[in-house]
Amino acid sequence: MEHPISAGRNEMAKQVPLEEGYMIIPENPDQPARLLGSYSKAANKHYFPIRKLCPITSEPVETVELSPEGVLFSWSFIMMPKMGSREKVAGYGVGQIDLPEGVRIQAPIDGKMGDWKIGMKMKLVPNPVVTEEDGTQYCGFKFVPVQEK
Repeated sequence: MEHPISAGRNEMAKQVPLEEGYMIIPENPDQPARLLGSYSKAANKHYFPIRKLCPITSEPVETVELSPEGVLFSWSFIMMPKMGSREKVAGYGVGQIDLPEGVRIQAPIDGKMGDWKIGMKMKLVPNPVVTEEDGTQYCGFKFVPVQEK
């Protein structure tokens, strides 16, 4: 039997962001999750996470959905188990992903050392952290390599 925390998005588990206001997880698993950022019309720049004012112009900004895919700018492999992990082989990847809007996101990346190449396409997915008794999964986010077709 699959542990509820590892259940895929195509199953019935409801996924919600760990904290409101930084990510949208659609109920339809065929639609991509999206990070929420800010856009400054005055500076013509996007930001993540959300800001109240543009750091360049001090003008108000609007909340926008950011692209769910980007390009891997750099990566590192942390040779330590994730907190609470009981994996025998310790370690996890962290990458910097450049989104088309010009925002660079630092986040966990799926895979093992050697799986990633600078410049490869990556996509945002929910990363379940806690599962409640009712099956609700509270999620952070991570990026996974896009499978070329």
